[in-house]
Amino acid sequence: RYPLDNCLHRKGVPDKIGLFYTTGCVCDTHAPERLSMTLLFVCLLLIYSGFSLFVIHFWRSKPTQTYPLKQELMLLAPVLLLNGVWLWWPILESQRLLLGFGHAMAMLSWITLILYWCGSYFYRLQGLQLFLFPIAVISLLCDFFLPGATAGVVVDNSAFALHIMSSLLAYSLFALATLLAWLMLWLARDLRQHRLSPSVSFLPPLLSIEKLMFQSLTMGFVSLTIALLSGMLFSEYVFGHAFTWTHKIIFGLASWVIYAAILVLRWRQGARGKKIAMAVIVGFVLLMLAYAGSKFVLEIVLQNH
Repeated sequence: RYPLDNCLHRKGVPDKIGLFYTTGCVCDTHAPERLSMTLLFVCLLLIYSGFSLFVIHFWRSKPTQTYPLKQELMLLAPVLLLNGVWLWWPILESQRLLLGFGHAMAMLSWITLILYWCGSYFYRLQGLQLFLFPIAVISLLCDFFLPGATAGVVVDNSAFALHIMSSLLAYSLFALATLLAWLMLWLARDLRQHRLSPSVSFLPPLLSIEKLMFQSLTMGFVSLTIALLSGMLFSEYVFGHAFTWTHKIIFGLASWVIYAAILVLRWRQGARGKKIAMAVIVGFVLLMLAYAGSKFVLEIVLQNH
């Protein structure tokens, strides 16, 4: 990711810390800044790894004790700020939005953690940490080692900004809903088998998890609707060309139909249970294929071949 020699790359492509490569070979005068960002990456990686190990250890050894949530939220706040610096510094420096695979995954993980941090003051979200912190570690590694396309795009109109922000929010809300659906399946299995596993004591009540899942689904559905409409109605402003049916639109609409069906069944028939949770997970898989999946194939798999 960083050159072994003491030179910068070609002109016009920003690296992870926001530097611009210039034509020819010039002396790298930004070495201290690059070192600072590398140290920030290492610190974030160690901190999220520490969070992951702690919550897993607590879940396995002390599930009946009160989880130190206040202390976790106090420690997590500055970490999220540092994580934001890591993600937004290259964007602010280059004045371009980075949409590569690794950076997009890290951005989604960061927004999901922010939603978890805010929601924890109003709801009992205990158990999500078992997934969120390890995912944060993986997304940071992807951002550093598998960044994908490094050439960003200029956000020069409100339609594009609306599309990007609503898409990121929809992905993050549906990610939370999917994790909650997974927790539902996990807890329901243990209760059905009459197993007194750590998850029964550590996780919130099943009905609370289900309620939070549908709240996340509702907000995510609204955001996804805005993202799809802005992408189709203002395609020339958002993408620079007239609307065309692409795999992103098809997968996005397929997930929208699944989520719409779930919410309608919930509203009219009070639908719940294993089938609904599985449908939530399937909808998120389709949504990931719409953007992240294609990004991974085009920028990582095909790029390496």
